[in-house]
Amino acid sequence: MLTERQSTAPPLSVVPEPRDRCRFGSHFDRGDVNCPAFQRAQFIAATSYGKPLGTHVACAHLLVGELSTNQFYPRCSLGSDLDKMRWIAMMGPGRLEVLRALNVEFETHYAESLRELVAAKAVGLADPPDSRAGRQALAIVVRDFLADFAAFVERHAERIAEIGVSPADLVARATRVLGEWRHSSRLDLPGLDEETILRPEVLGAPGDEDLVTAPGLMISRTSQPPAMMLIGSIDQSNLEAVEQALDDATSGGAAVTIDLAAVTFCSVAGLRMLIAAAAANNVTLHGMQPHLQRALAAAGFPVAGR
Repeated sequence: MLTERQSTAPPLSVVPEPRDRCRFGSHFDRGDVNCPAFQRAQFIAATSYGKPLGTHVACAHLLVGELSTNQFYPRCSLGSDLDKMRWIAMMGPGRLEVLRALNVEFETHYAESLRELVAAKAVGLADPPDSRAGRQALAIVVRDFLADFAAFVERHAERIAEIGVSPADLVARATRVLGEWRHSSRLDLPGLDEETILRPEVLGAPGDEDLVTAPGLMISRTSQPPAMMLIGSIDQSNLEAVEQALDDATSGGAAVTIDLAAVTFCSVAGLRMLIAAAAANNVTLHGMQPHLQRALAAAGFPVAGR
């Protein structure tokens, strides 16, 4: 039995789970990351004492969040699951692919340059306060890196503009971020923030006629060329909306591409509907994630149109 003192004691405060927590961090080093907004980025970690912790795979949207209890958590800069769906819908499949390709190319060609930045910063931090040699050497490495980065941006200026980023602003942002990092006491490279490099700033929101919203799902549509992009989960709550969108897209008889790269879950009934649409019409299913391909195979459906 509770005593009077126990019964009147205030309940323990419960910190709510942040809506923007990233749930996919443990999968970044694997090839299969089910988050539809995932953008691979290289992260070179180091301790606060300047000891390198190696190179890891991260996401370009990943930030460090802080709870009211002063605890840290992995935060998605895009926001909640609904916010991510909206961002993907505004990006569309074309710009997403351009963004992913640019990230991969940058990481491939500049991996060694990023490591050189960290190594030069470690030397500078280890220098005695009255020595300038390490800091001067770091300034040269940063200058050379920014020159290479500017050349990369110029080489891909048209593709960068496609995703809503000004090439000139991108170079200026990188210059500012690395300049602040060079004069800081941190060894690890600048953390990703709301102005992450190669993240679009200005996206034209689709009109009402181009975006259908259903419970847990968004359907982005284009007419030239005829295409659909499904974003979110397909289940019993939104099957009717999917069926109507499929009917609308295929009613004209033209070839239609359905992008499934941003589908995180699909029920058996949803899979059956998509396969039936592909079989009965001039429809191509594109970008299906591995977990959906496995679900198709387990349900006895042919895995085609990847």
